[in-house]
Amino acid sequence: MKKIHVAVAVIEFDNQFLLGFRNEKQHQGNRYEFIGGKIDNNESPKSALIREIHEETGVDITDNPIIKMGQIHHDYSDKSVMLHIFKVIFNKSQFDNLQGGTGAENQPIIWVKKEDLLVKKYNLPDANARILEWLTLPNQIIISQELADFDNEKIAKSQENWVDFYANHLPKNTHFYARPKDNRANNCLVINELQKLRDDVKIFASASDTADLQINPNIVVLTHTDFADNFNNLPTNFRYFASCHTLDEIIKINQLSKMHTVLGIFLSPVKLTKTHPSAVPLGFESFAELANQSHVPVFALGGLSPNDCKNAQRYGAYGVSGIRGFL
Repeated sequence: MKKIHVAVAVIEFDNQFLLGFRNEKQHQGNRYEFIGGKIDNNESPKSALIREIHEETGVDITDNPIIKMGQIHHDYSDKSVMLHIFKVIFNKSQFDNLQGGTGAENQPIIWVKKEDLLVKKYNLPDANARILEWLTLPNQIIISQELADFDNEKIAKSQENWVDFYANHLPKNTHFYARPKDNRANNCLVINELQKLRDDVKIFASASDTADLQINPNIVVLTHTDFADNFNNLPTNFRYFASCHTLDEIIKINQLSKMHTVLGIFLSPVKLTKTHPSAVPLGFESFAELANQSHVPVFALGGLSPNDCKNAQRYGAYGVSGIRGFL
């Protein structure tokens, strides 16, 4: 079966997203879709994206933020597609100029609210389902400090301090990788306590800690231990993230994402960090080369702060993550 490569634009303005509508005679007809089209043989995915958006909406996005999301392979009964997904941020002028209900080719278009999109109010092609999962991600993920950082003399005190600090300082609805890095019992104790106090926080937890948590984490993070086990007996009912450092690890996660719901990866270290002084930093150029190989959203990690987000996105990141620089 021939594989068709398609550039897809997840166009956003102020938590609203632009959808087109496929007529009944088209493949996957009578459905809404994100704007996009086939990548020609002489085009890169981003070049095709710019061309397709201009053809379908009349908007030139050359100077707009274009943020890599990932790639989706999907087999329909009659064709196989590889979708190259990018988020494109429109400005108010571009948004205002697309309020007439039709695009540049007189096709129906509509702006929809993010919350309506995520509850699947609009019927999208089957291959688009994973995009909705990716849209639940913010552009920043906070990672916890270790338990030992709060009091390495008395474990009970460090547990109390860890829970109090994050319960009182995490912003509302934060995506938070709880990584106490102690033994499993201590890790689970503090994560459980934090979950009780802050049920608004979206908890990430390592696969090794998940079994003993009272409430399942929102996302399970795969680490070097899970890579060593080749993901044996990995449950399919969780949503996953992974900590990656090499191309080989990214390739393994790309394979895993075909069978499991993988929302993204942490790719590190971008810069030198105090916590891992011996780790050789990638730098943004090498980071970009690796990020380009990922089929899922990439979060840049290592020596960064929220102020680095826009720069990281220029190098292929979906967002940034970190420890001390984020709280």
